[in-house]
Amino acid sequence: MSQNKTIRLLILNDSRSEAERLISMLHNAGRPVRAQHVDNIEALNKLLQEKVWDLLIGLDSSQSLKPLDAIRLIRKLNKDVPFILQSNDEGSQPIVEGLKLGAADVVKVDEDQHLLLAIQREFQHREDRDLRRFAERRHKEIERRNQQLLDSSRDAIAFVQDGMFLYANDSFTELLGHEDRDEFECVPVIDMIRDADQDKVKRFLKDFTLKGSDIDSNMLEFSAITADGAERALKVDVRKSNYEEEVCIQFLIKTNDGGSEELEAQLEHIKNQDLATGLYNRSYLLDALHQAVDNAANGDANSTLLNVGVNSFTETVKEKLGVASSDIVLGSIAAYMKTLTKEKDILCRYGDDTFMLLVPKIDPETTLRRANELCDQLANYIVDIDGSTLHFTYNIGIAIINETTANAEIPIEQAHKALSIAQAEDIEGDHVRIYEPETKEDSKKDIANMVQRALDTGRFKLLYQPILSLRGSDKEHYEVLLRMMDEEGKEISPNDFLSTAAQIGATTKIDRWVILESIKILSEHRKNGHQTHLMLNLSRESMLDATLPPWLGVAFKAANLPADALVFQLAEIDINDHLNVAASFTEQIKKLGSSCGITRFGCALNPLNALKHVACTHVKVDGSFTHDLQNSGDDSTSALNELVSQLHQEDKITIVPFVENASVLSKLWQSGVHYIQGYYLQGPVDAMNYDFDTES
Repeated sequence: MSQNKTIRLLILNDSRSEAERLISMLHNAGRPVRAQHVDNIEALNKLLQEKVWDLLIGLDSSQSLKPLDAIRLIRKLNKDVPFILQSNDEGSQPIVEGLKLGAADVVKVDEDQHLLLAIQREFQHREDRDLRRFAERRHKEIERRNQQLLDSSRDAIAFVQDGMFLYANDSFTELLGHEDRDEFECVPVIDMIRDADQDKVKRFLKDFTLKGSDIDSNMLEFSAITADGAERALKVDVRKSNYEEEVCIQFLIKTNDGGSEELEAQLEHIKNQDLATGLYNRSYLLDALHQAVDNAANGDANSTLLNVGVNSFTETVKEKLGVASSDIVLGSIAAYMKTLTKEKDILCRYGDDTFMLLVPKIDPETTLRRANELCDQLANYIVDIDGSTLHFTYNIGIAIINETTANAEIPIEQAHKALSIAQAEDIEGDHVRIYEPETKEDSKKDIANMVQRALDTGRFKLLYQPILSLRGSDKEHYEVLLRMMDEEGKEISPNDFLSTAAQIGATTKIDRWVILESIKILSEHRKNGHQTHLMLNLSRESMLDATLPPWLGVAFKAANLPADALVFQLAEIDINDHLNVAASFTEQIKKLGSSCGITRFGCALNPLNALKHVACTHVKVDGSFTHDLQNSGDDSTSALNELVSQLHQEDKITIVPFVENASVLSKLWQSGVHYIQGYYLQGPVDAMNYDFDTES
């Protein structure tokens, strides 16, 4: 489940304050929510028909709208909205009764951790069902297109099941002199084969069927009887296949004369080969992994993928031979590794210093033993290039491919992670790791350590995303976005570390680092004649920090930067949870000469309430409004228009984020929105280099 994805939530509860508590609890747990409180059947009916909802949470004792009536209405409208029921009663009886009603789960009131886990599970299941429905639609569309390709193919193609024709395309029909493909339907294959070849074909088809998964294709030659009684010699490529969800055999007869078969084989070999090492390349590995995943899903056999990493490869080669010799050294290692593989193993070069080895039909324990043996054998190998010798150590990360593996990319990702762990935790005699999914506690601990190391070593960076005026303003605005860098220099999104940073008390330090860096960079940027404004996001902890406003005043003076160059953004949920503090904080920021904005606006039960208490100039609506607009069309325009209209009545500057395509620009223009932001304009980049003049 995407932690940053907004949950569209319906809350059925007689107490509005309890509904607000639930929303706050979810936000505090890092689960953004766009919620609606319902207390009558008419309102629920309207909401279900007008919008898409992910979940419904209701109290079993609600009187204004009984849970049973809500469940019946959801079923009547055929909506996929899981219902999580809450109960004040003890024991198993309310759980049994709730599940009988049709609830997805029953959770005791105030057991928030249980509720969070139930929400996460049901939301993930809901997303999975959406993906499945999408996949089914795609599957049907692909089937339709494949059928069109079959029908129009120049190659003669037929499908056979239990010795009978299921289908024959026009080319196959014409090849045997028939006028209508329907003439083949349910006709025995033997009826169209000359007498002298019938026993041979029967034996072939019987053997081919009985061999199961051991063989995928073979060639069969026989003479067929055409419609006018003549004999025609055929060379048929026989393959296992499926047609209209039926397991069957495919007959494929190429229309060319076969003279280019040797050339085609050579081209196929070149296409699948890594030129530097002579091993298979990534493309071939992916094809093989797709087959391995399918085999595991069908219960045929599990496989394993080994990611073999050569440690300190570039540094060692550069020191001894020079970087230009890298491919020669890697080729030598590859040639030796090839001698250690077995017949059905698939070895390929995957990266500059890594190999991937796909081993079919093997269990984890055997894989672990073999991987350790492989590490030892490789470690004993001396690379000799023109008298210069090089010696390397190796680590191996292992991914298991079984019935739970969804696609070919997953074992690659898992093998990468396992190799990284093996290299990071390598101790003498233990160079191999099998991938194991991280628990949440392990993940939190790792992130907490990473945040602390990033604070100690300054491993943070700022990115800038332009915010463009739709009303002709000449002001340049960027939002400042934060990234943390891991040990390998890869960017980590705040969604993955800020909640953990808050738990270890690091967010105020991070916020102050962001502010100081932004002030320093903006001061230099403005010296080049740009009247640029930056929008910075502040955490809840910084908003609650009474020492921040006076510290900001000192920082502005030290940088000789006008305070109005910065807009400090606070999340709607943080403001609503601490209205008095938020009101005081925004007033102090206003006195400094800066402005405040509200982000993720429109998710509260009464979003306009916050505007009555805080001094803010800018309001950025929640990204779910844009998502609805871009994916649901005109039905979602009214909700955004209404919200923007209310904000303009409050004299607020409105910003719509996550604008991904041009199709919604006219709608946003008509709604009166002041500013837009998103990848349609530009994604987050390292420098403030957007050309605002081209969009004016």
